[in-house]
Amino acid sequence: MLELLYPRKCCVCSDVLERDQEHICSACMEDFPYTYFWNWRDHPWEKALWGRCNFRFVCSLFYYSRDNDYSRLDKRIKYAGDLSLGRWLGVMLGEKMKILCEDVDYIVPVPVHPLRRWKRGYNQAEVIAKGIEKGVGRSSMLYNALYRRKNSVSQTLLDVNEKWNNVKGVFGLKRGAQEMLAGKHVLIVDDLLTTGATAQACFETLVQIPGITISFASLAAVRH
Repeated sequence: MLELLYPRKCCVCSDVLERDQEHICSACMEDFPYTYFWNWRDHPWEKALWGRCNFRFVCSLFYYSRDNDYSRLDKRIKYAGDLSLGRWLGVMLGEKMKILCEDVDYIVPVPVHPLRRWKRGYNQAEVIAKGIEKGVGRSSMLYNALYRRKNSVSQTLLDVNEKWNNVKGVFGLKRGAQEMLAGKHVLIVDDLLTTGATAQACFETLVQIPGITISFASLAAVRH
């Protein structure tokens, strides 16, 4: 009865979903812009970050473009509070990354400033990371590793240089993180990979830990 009054709609094309469909209709799933990074080593994004970040691997679920309807997925999670969509896509990514994540010890979501978290009510990177954790099939979430030193402006409308300056030195290690993560493989998780600025800022904060191995995953990535 509830679906008759408020029919569930595809998050991409807004068509009414069938009973067995979840979040995205079959037609949009057929055209889903997968990156296939989980089966593609030395892909363009890994090469782009060489020399700046010695990541073990970089993986994203789908390609993001502002001119593409699939960009609505990230926006729904980040700005419309569609947390179930974030978890669902995170699970999908985690299932595809299972082999890559065999030796990952901890999953660390990119933190938001406490003020922004209070205003929004959640951290979208944590939502996605919880889905990845479920998809990988291992309980390894670690919230108390990184913190954000300042409430920097949103990266969304900044140009490339502004994005780099906006996150430079913005992250710090929480007390006890160095001892906990020494010699461990850590997977950093964010919602979107656009310039690599946030990924590098997190890497530069964590790489000071002795013996650490770092990888990066995002729900979406722009084509590089």
